[in-house]
Amino acid sequence: MRQQDLDDAQIASIQEKLYNSDIDEKDEYGYYKDAGRQIYEWDKKPVDIAFSPELQRQLLGDEFDTLKPSRGFIDAFKKEYGLGREHFAEARRRARWAQGKSENAPRWDEMTESYPLNIRLQELRGKAPKTLNDTLNHMGMGLEPAGNGRRAGQLLATLANDLTQDTSRGFYWLLNALQATGAVITETTLGNSNPDLFKLKPVTYKDPETGIDTVLNIQNDEDRVLAIKLGFLDTHKNTRRGIRIKPSVEEGGIPTNAGNSKNKYLMRPRFNPGDLNSLLIPTGAAINTGLGLMSPFGGIEGYEAAVPDPNDKTKTSNAIAEVAAKYFLGRTGNLLPYDEFVKVRPDVSPAEYRAYKAFKYDKELDLNPFDGDFTLPTGVVKGTTEGIHGPEIQFLGRGLPLTTGIIPFGSALVGTKMGVKRNRPIRGGLIGGMAGLAVGQGAGNLIEGERRRRNKAENESYGEL
Repeated sequence: MRQQDLDDAQIASIQEKLYNSDIDEKDEYGYYKDAGRQIYEWDKKPVDIAFSPELQRQLLGDEFDTLKPSRGFIDAFKKEYGLGREHFAEARRRARWAQGKSENAPRWDEMTESYPLNIRLQELRGKAPKTLNDTLNHMGMGLEPAGNGRRAGQLLATLANDLTQDTSRGFYWLLNALQATGAVITETTLGNSNPDLFKLKPVTYKDPETGIDTVLNIQNDEDRVLAIKLGFLDTHKNTRRGIRIKPSVEEGGIPTNAGNSKNKYLMRPRFNPGDLNSLLIPTGAAINTGLGLMSPFGGIEGYEAAVPDPNDKTKTSNAIAEVAAKYFLGRTGNLLPYDEFVKVRPDVSPAEYRAYKAFKYDKELDLNPFDGDFTLPTGVVKGTTEGIHGPEIQFLGRGLPLTTGIIPFGSALVGTKMGVKRNRPIRGGLIGGMAGLAVGQGAGNLIEGERRRRNKAENESYGEL
């Protein structure tokens, strides 16, 4: 429990009990004589926990049992079960500060770094980063000591917490569409390619006399006034848009809280989050085009519109509803009946058409990809080499062809990755990504056109058309 979790009445009550206790001798003003010396000694040593069970019991009773060491299974279970996502998110932020990183990161990293089950398993295996271990221990959230069933209680509570807070299901919600999966892949790839994308840098100003870039130290009154006049802070020392006050990293590598009075340097992201998200445009366009979601006035060839016109189902009479259905819901229209479908896709035989429809709705388990297709349990992911669009992957019922979807996505990703390594990563990434997208779509369409030509010739030779 932190002080900011208490209301004013609770804080006043605790302070009153503290100053009325006989724990230490007071001076003529009612303050402890040794308090100043104690604070001085603590400041000179590496950050640590100076917990006094006796003082806590005398002043707080059992109100903050979660701050006490666990005695056994029940204590450990209660403490762990009481933790929420924000506790682990805060631990993640502090640990990243200790490593010189910002709290901003690719979404996959943000989730895995604050995923309780992953953290506990890493701790048990001795694989958790030291900075994270130290941070969790100082926050009172570390791995319980062995013995008396403490670790069993902690792990069981972690699992129970996972169920009630939907933590593991959050990964499914993050990846429950091909667009979302593509975004995660892109972010992770770019973050690994150029780690500076997700770092902070000091706020500096150029000294007019020396011409040297100078870091603002807001503990210095002159720098604080300057920071306010430059728009980095308001008059009450609160940061403004995009500005952070860098937590100090104490001896031993433990960062202070965001509001600690020792914090003194202003930081800002190297790149704004919105600009970073723009790097997802090329790969997002590749996936959405491959899924058939980039046609606002009707369906792609061979398909109905998502919101079809009763007189012509390949078109829509309501473009706004069509765009909304495709953008928000990811909906595409159904396949046209074969008699209509073959008018725009004369390369597809009736047998191929029927086989593809059967593949789309077949959820029977098939783990052998060497027979031309596969289906994972419940049909969550399926693949075929012989669809009406050629090789295709289906995820949750949405199909992404190799030629018109996966190849453009891959080339757009490569182009973006190459671009973010340049001196101007956002601009370079966008230009590289869009160039890669154009190359991928051009190559994919050429390959698909040739595949259809050969398929039609083969079907005609066998009398299938």
